[in-house]
Amino acid sequence: MSIVTRKAVVIGGSGFVGKRLVEMLAGDLVEGWPRFDAIVTVDRAPFRAALPKGVTEVRADITKPEQLRHALEGAHTVFHLASVVHVGLGKSAVIDEVNVRGTQNVVDACRALDVPFLVYTSSEDVVLDREPVAGGDESIAYPSKPIHDYVRTKIEGERIALSANGAALAGGGVLHTCAVRPTHVYGPDDPHAIPTALKEIAAGKMPILIGDPRARFDVVYVDNVVHAHLLAASRLHDETTRPKVAGRAYFVGEDNAINFFDFLRPFAAMHGVTIPTRRLPRRLAFAIADLNALVHRATGLEPTFHRFHLYVIGQDFFFSDRRAREELGYAPLVRPSEGLERTKTWVKSLTLR
Repeated sequence: MSIVTRKAVVIGGSGFVGKRLVEMLAGDLVEGWPRFDAIVTVDRAPFRAALPKGVTEVRADITKPEQLRHALEGAHTVFHLASVVHVGLGKSAVIDEVNVRGTQNVVDACRALDVPFLVYTSSEDVVLDREPVAGGDESIAYPSKPIHDYVRTKIEGERIALSANGAALAGGGVLHTCAVRPTHVYGPDDPHAIPTALKEIAAGKMPILIGDPRARFDVVYVDNVVHAHLLAASRLHDETTRPKVAGRAYFVGEDNAINFFDFLRPFAAMHGVTIPTRRLPRRLAFAIADLNALVHRATGLEPTFHRFHLYVIGQDFFFSDRRAREELGYAPLVRPSEGLERTKTWVKSLTLR
């Protein structure tokens, strides 16, 4: 009988990136990836496909510490991807419960159960502020006044994960952590930007585009994000690279900064959806965004766009992944052209109307 010595636990394994991480962990190893004897996916939702061979599923909620500790029992490396993405104007207590207190619960469970390695999934949005970012890096500070509660909760979650680096474990030793900051993730099963935007455009809810037509934001194919997570874990495991990586955050992209609406065009064309060509001037767009916020406060209705969207897609918001390349050995597994074709195959199956 083989003895299980290294167990990987993927928290949020039913999510977009988490599911792909589980699948790739269970597949063929790529040079530089860590090897595990067991793989466990943890989520409160069921895994959204047939479980890969060798993967065990545990249903648990990270907001409930007892469930989480049961799920992490015997873990060697935890990948924490569970997060709620909420960028509407309405308040949501769930994002604090999951993104902040849930992350603290993960750290507490790792320390109590002597789990030595934690890779946290952060976001480029932790540095989202009012000014454009063009080719930014990890030297950019968190905003002093986050523009949205979602941004605040991701900042707080990342702080919790990174500040736990070096924390004592119950049985001796210390916890080693790092954070991966993906740029905008796309690929098959994307639950956010691609289907949402295409459906709104198809329904005529976005007759005029917002933002500077020259504005760029990063996109990164989901497999490349998973690749970065696995490289990060491998560097944490290695005593020679651990001192450089532990406690650090890494932007991960694929040198693919493009205007948001140009990114959507090939997907829209597959469904005969025409992307509008008229644009709101910048000042008018911000004025309408502020009016939308007033209407929301009066009625509770969610607007099509508000200032968050203008800061992300209406002006430059893209990053350099040089640190990940130099310290993690990261380079994209999937070229942008290949990621586009794979995603188009999936988009073709969507129902937009």
